Amino acid sequence: MGELWPFNELDRAVAGEISSFLPDRIFDSHAHLWRVADWEAPKPNIFTDGPDEVTIDVWRACIGRQVGESRLVGGLFIAVPMCAIDPANGFLADQLENEPGSRGLICVSPGYPKEKAISLLQHPAIAGFKPYHTFSAEVPTFQSSIAGYLPEWVWELADERGLVITLHLVRDRALADSGNQREIREMCRKYPRARLILAHAARGFHAPNTVEGISSLRGIENVWFDTSAVCESSALAAILDEFGPRRLLWGSDFCVSEMRGRCVTAGDGFVWLSDETISWDGLSPACHPTLVGLESLRALREAADICCLDDGDIRDIFCDNALRLLGITEESGTVTRDLYDHAKRVIPGGTQLLSKRPEMMAPELWPAYYREARGCEVWDLDGRHYWDLSTNGIGSCLLGYRHPAVTRAVQRRIRYGSMSTLNPPEEVGLADLLCGLHPWAGRVRFARTGGESMAVAVRIARATTDRSIIAVCGYSGWHDWYLAANLGEDDSLRGHLLPGLEPLGVPRELRGTTVTFRYNSREEFQNVIDRHGDRLAAVVMEPARYNDPGPGFLEHVRDETHRNGALLVFDEITIGWRLTCGGAHLKFGVVPDIAVFAKALGNGHPVAAIIGTPEAMEGAHSSFISST
Repeated sequence: MGELWPFNELDRAVAGEISSFLPDRIFDSHAHLWRVADWEAPKPNIFTDGPDEVTIDVWRACIGRQVGESRLVGGLFIAVPMCAIDPANGFLADQLENEPGSRGLICVSPGYPKEKAISLLQHPAIAGFKPYHTFSAEVPTFQSSIAGYLPEWVWELADERGLVITLHLVRDRALADSGNQREIREMCRKYPRARLILAHAARGFHAPNTVEGISSLRGIENVWFDTSAVCESSALAAILDEFGPRRLLWGSDFCVSEMRGRCVTAGDGFVWLSDETISWDGLSPACHPTLVGLESLRALREAADICCLDDGDIRDIFCDNALRLLGITEESGTVTRDLYDHAKRVIPGGTQLLSKRPEMMAPELWPAYYREARGCEVWDLDGRHYWDLSTNGIGSCLLGYRHPAVTRAVQRRIRYGSMSTLNPPEEVGLADLLCGLHPWAGRVRFARTGGESMAVAVRIARATTDRSIIAVCGYSGWHDWYLAANLGEDDSLRGHLLPGLEPLGVPRELRGTTVTFRYNSREEFQNVIDRHGDRLAAVVMEPARYNDPGPGFLEHVRDETHRNGALLVFDEITIGWRLTCGGAHLKFGVVPDIAVFAKALGNGHPVAAIIGTPEAMEGAHSSFISST
């Protein structure tokens, strides 16, 4: 038996530097086992430079030097497709006999007998298949279609038995190739129980290919990616950004991991910098390369930092994702429900908002908590997948969850300093933009939430008019000014707006200062005007919610409000931006004195705006308004 591949002082130093990034348990999702005697490809090469028999013990010793042997709990071992298939598969099966924590993938080709594969699948540790382009009849094989080297019977068996296929993409553009994209989408949807792992970050050695092509797989639930031998962080970050940390598996690509050098993007392809392609000592200053496995770990650490992964995400990538995928461990499926049961014991009401309680939607079925949300897709803590075609984050994510442009703007602001303690220049630009969209307005104040911003609008209106009574139509928040409408001096309005809600804690001096009328009811509105018109500070209402305004209704409210010296405040928090850019009142052609925006204004981020005419907003100068 030959010696192990060299591991020098620089390698030890780099491994020590990476060690703190690694979790306590590591499962290698892409490692090869082989015998040199079975080799059919040209010799010598990295595979034949080491021991004559590369066993699980050899893998453990080599990869253990890079990540810490005590951390290794198992691996997904792959027969080497450059060896004779039958001996390679047999050697793999023998190696797995006493490794209950590991699994293996057998090599298959278009000409490989399906019956042989089925026989090998009787081994409890064989978890699926490894096709490879060199088996394709399409020449040159590196330009082969996927079907050229991955026969459909492999997909069928994988679907029937929930097995894994680890696929090394070819063609020059890899995942950016439209043919590859089409085949992956078609076959993954046709065989939804097959579990496809796209090796090497979808062969992201040329990172722009993965960056460009990754979105083409959006919505496919049975595709994963491994990190094996990829040395550039941008390919890994693209996968994390599009699919999240539950779809990425760490793999060493042993024994490519033992090569000295790294793979880099160059032009429209990639180059392996290795002893065979570069004279390290000839560089100025001299470069001393480390191992590809360590360079790949460095790239993953950088991608994790870019994507702000936490310790739980790192554990998933290095171990738990693979254990779940391979059925080595199973989750309870009750993580979301159990956490919500606990929340109801420590958080009054269970959630921070009545509208977000699962019982309000579909008890035991609605996702109480989410792990990830992208576009209109949501995943709960148990990995269950939902399509959000209704709530959009209680109406706040009009552009979809985690919209790229919004997220990028927020990340930029966070990266260069939080805007909660200093005056951000962006607020001036946003004020100008809002005034440009609403030529009738000339002043803007900002807050964080809808309820807070409505309280600000009411305070401004009272200060501007030097009156106290507010007429309310619909729901406009939970603050005292609004709840006072439910508890008048004679209790006659109790529960009128929020049936069953007891507005405890409303100061007695506020009771009776808010009165109500129903939408599209001229009669009720006129009663308010007749009784309180000369003491009315403002009429607060949504321009529309469930129904459009009746003919002339909004115009009548505006005219009567102004005739009595009060201000018209439109609550655009929910309806704003949905009917037209800038708010529903623009569609209906009725201009208020003050309009309030939140929810969709920040697409899920806490920002609200109170805009108004200079005259209406005058009270902002003489009242105390505070929001960071």
